[in-house]
Amino acid sequence: MTSPLPSHRTAAVSIALALGALTLAGCKQEAKPQAEATDAPAVEAKPGTTVSEARLVLPAVKGSPGAAYFAVANGSSGTIAIAAVSIDGAAKAEMHQTVGGSMTPVERIDIAPGTAIAFEPGALHVMAYDLADKLKAGSTTEMTITFADGDKVSAPVKIESRGEAAMGGMDHGDGH
Repeated sequence: MTSPLPSHRTAAVSIALALGALTLAGCKQEAKPQAEATDAPAVEAKPGTTVSEARLVLPAVKGSPGAAYFAVANGSSGTIAIAAVSIDGAAKAEMHQTVGGSMTPVERIDIAPGTAIAFEPGALHVMAYDLADKLKAGSTTEMTITFADGDKVSAPVKIESRGEAAMGGMDHGDGH
């Protein structure tokens, strides 16, 4: 026959079990409906930061890189720094800058408070490599910008063909 635990040990065990039950209860979450496979992953937005006019221009020759252009506005009270950009459907994306006809990679882009930076042809832009076949002109994809502090913002990106980009995205009708 085993001897019962002394009363102070019994109380300690009871408290430990109660705390364990409370901890597990605090971790219990309501079941949420499972997202469909086509849903884009949810990305938390960096406070005060907006992305606009995002477009991905597909290459004229399949297998070549595409280029992404957009604007990022910093509405916060401090400087923000873009550290990376990713595009759904691109195996790799790199920030580049064209200066004097020469394109070079850029590792970080600082944006002062209350200002905006434009990524545009012939200047700052994002090169998108190894594009998936699912990226088609006239559809959209998602771009995620990662900041140096780890915050992120995502935005929809309109996909254009190289010809649309050259014409400013204008629709010239069936006769042109």
